[in-house]
Amino acid sequence: MRPKKSAQREGGSRFRFRSSDGEVAPKEWLRMWAALYPPRYIKEHDSLIEKYESLSAADFERIGRWKDAAETESKWKPNVASVAYLIWMQAARELPRCPDESRVADFLQDWSERKYTDKYTNRAVQKRFGLSRATTLLYFISAGRFPIFDSRVRNAMKRLLDSPLPNTVRWYMDSYRPLFLEIGGLCGAKNGRALDKALFSFGGRTPEIPN
Repeated sequence: MRPKKSAQREGGSRFRFRSSDGEVAPKEWLRMWAALYPPRYIKEHDSLIEKYESLSAADFERIGRWKDAAETESKWKPNVASVAYLIWMQAARELPRCPDESRVADFLQDWSERKYTDKYTNRAVQKRFGLSRATTLLYFISAGRFPIFDSRVRNAMKRLLDSPLPNTVRWYMDSYRPLFLEIGGLCGAKNGRALDKALFSFGGRTPEIPN
């Protein structure tokens, strides 16, 4: 499945760069939305990204906590909704390293399909680690070379392209990575992190973006 082609915007861009008031220039879009990135995520991110070649078991736990917003001990354990604790602990044991380019898709497929079970008093629910977490894992072990593709980023891309899009490893590899570079170029992004921040904020629910 491929997203439908969007009409060309002014200046030849196929993307709709918007603020809460209407369309803006790409560079203005980047500056505005990156500035809205939540400060609470920055310090831990920056500490972890610097250690990409020497991440320890404890660091992989920190990546999991950062990704799943598990700041407290009561959240960082099995059977907590939206926290893939058991698979993050697999990462802590296995200490994965960045794969060769030819193996990236296999890496993402492997990790995104790993399953874990949350057990409750009267039921058990099997869940997948998912592409969002798998790309987060890849992001940190590659020093940010491979961007995170989570629900906020998907929503941001849907808004930019005015089109639904797949949530698959293949679309990430064949489409999202080239689109990420293209958007960064249009926006004059000095690095991928600034664009990561802008997409995260733009894909959120507040402030609302007009159609």
